[in-house]
Amino acid sequence: MKTERYNRLIQLEGISHEGLEKLKQTRIAIVGCGTLGSIYSLSVVRLGVGFVRLIDRDIVEEHNLSTQLLFQEDDLDVISPKAIIAKKRLESINPYCEVEACPSDLTYKNAETLLGNVDLIFDATDNFETRFLINDFSLKYGIPWIYTGVVGYRGVTMLIQPDRSACLRCMMEEPPETGELPTCETEGVWIAAAEVIAGVGLTEAVKLTTEREVDSTLQELDLDTGKWTKIRVNKNPDCPACGNHDFSFLDGHIQNKATSLCGRDVVHIESQQDENLNLLAIAERLQSSYTVAVSDDLLKLNIPEGEIFLFRDGRAFVKGTSDPARARALYNRYISM
Repeated sequence: MKTERYNRLIQLEGISHEGLEKLKQTRIAIVGCGTLGSIYSLSVVRLGVGFVRLIDRDIVEEHNLSTQLLFQEDDLDVISPKAIIAKKRLESINPYCEVEACPSDLTYKNAETLLGNVDLIFDATDNFETRFLINDFSLKYGIPWIYTGVVGYRGVTMLIQPDRSACLRCMMEEPPETGELPTCETEGVWIAAAEVIAGVGLTEAVKLTTEREVDSTLQELDLDTGKWTKIRVNKNPDCPACGNHDFSFLDGHIQNKATSLCGRDVVHIESQQDENLNLLAIAERLQSSYTVAVSDDLLKLNIPEGEIFLFRDGRAFVKGTSDPARARALYNRYISM
């Protein structure tokens, strides 16, 4: 490792050359390459973390560009999943960091593969179902994770350590109902709030990695008012997850095949495939009747009702509707024929 690159880092108290070497040996997974995922991934590769796995099911869209620092205007024309584009950008920043792109939807079916063989998990998602799945996996396999969320000017983060701290279900037993909490669509996202709260989460992660004392309180920030709150969350002995070892999200007892994405006229359809699709063959079948763009990892199909983005693993985004039943019908009409 070229230490000159990290000269300012090793001057920090608690890191030094020894801490830098620990970061180099660390393997992390980042779930989500959006606003928070951009900040986390850009930071960890610059810190010299040895291995970063990017897990994201999405594509780059124009509304991403104002808050997601990984992406730029040219990416809108690239027929490639967000995780693949992010991997290339991160490798250009630090070629000494191994970056693995997983353009997949994290589910109970693939959690052990996508989250396995890492030392730490960063939550950069925008939904609680995925966070509850991460929580189950963390507890079952003893892997710490950083819970992080941001909406409007407010951010929240907490380091969750199996057997050493409260878990997510100690705070909330079940995911909140749709519409119960504000979302990025209803309140927007202030990028500075995301940067500050991700900075807090990143600091706790580095402290954990370099074996320093960590802060496992729930930290909440309102950047508009300047209010900062720390809440000590106690372990709940009757917690379904860490108390009773009920990993219902990881076991697949709670799942959804087709979901409307937050604030978007888009429905995500889960893969029904056991093997990867031959997107080039599908494009060849469709291109005589429709406008098709294709790469090894993604197919974009323009249809009268909108657009369908088909991933190699069989997942799809159907743009032009927020109705899961309607989206499934369009998928079956154009893709499953």
